[in-house]
Amino acid sequence: MKIGEWDSLGRARGLLQRQLGELGAIEYAAHVTVGENGRQRILVATDVGLLDYSWSSSGSDPWLLRGQVFRWRNVHSLRLQTDAQWDERQNEARSLWRLVADDPKIELTADSVTSRDGVAALLAFARACLQHAE
Repeated sequence: MKIGEWDSLGRARGLLQRQLGELGAIEYAAHVTVGENGRQRILVATDVGLLDYSWSSSGSDPWLLRGQVFRWRNVHSLRLQTDAQWDERQNEARSLWRLVADDPKIELTADSVTSRDGVAALLAFARACLQHAE
């Protein structure tokens, strides 16, 4: 999925697309997670590197988008992990996928039973990262 496909981004979508344009970056895939405090972490795989953004309300101030770029050679220990099992009662397979990196710290998880769309989004992002990480 790309930035334009994430419905949960709201106003951040336009800001992100503008920043990608200003940077002249080609977007490969993006992934969005929401923390307990409502802060969104937005990761964007691009031709210039991995963009890592935080989108949140900063108290009484308007919403704030803060980010940084990690060159692909500076993304360390990137790995995709999976666990799968067959559920006899439901007669279906269940897969749990994890994209993990040590620096920057990334821990994304998607479960095929609770969110097939989440798995598709995670795997698209993981594929883009794994293809470009050095």
